[in-house]
Amino acid sequence: MTSESRKPLPSSFEGPDESPGFLLWRISNRWQREQRTALQPLGLTHTQFVVLAVASWFQGKEALTQARLSQLTGSDTMTISQVVRALEKSGYIQRVPHPEDIRSNVIVVSEAGRTLAGQAVKVVEKTDEAFFMPLGDDGQLLLTLFKKLLS
Repeated sequence: MTSESRKPLPSSFEGPDESPGFLLWRISNRWQREQRTALQPLGLTHTQFVVLAVASWFQGKEALTQARLSQLTGSDTMTISQVVRALEKSGYIQRVPHPEDIRSNVIVVSEAGRTLAGQAVKVVEKTDEAFFMPLGDDGQLLLTLFKKLLS
């Protein structure tokens, strides 16, 4: 076998564009870039938006701890800790003692945080709509497949 006929990598794919993982990585990078650009005028990173939005959705439904936020968002606890600290410093959330567990704090979204989350969710959903528009009716199928991959 000559060096010209050998594959550059011992991969089952002919090239990177045949790899679902590589394509997902490229799509994810593009989507993140668009979300980052859209959220920048609000002064939020996408991770901050996710934490603020999830905390807003669950406020009043359960005593939301950082550990629970980590579960709900799929983010590691160190990332959640850093994001919560930044959002608290900005006045968008507060940490108050847990009513039943003295070792934990509950995340409470401030009025300013709820207002910002409401503005940001509109921006994120509009950006998502534009990003996924080329899929047309297949957008629902993609959502179903995403849920299947996460189950």
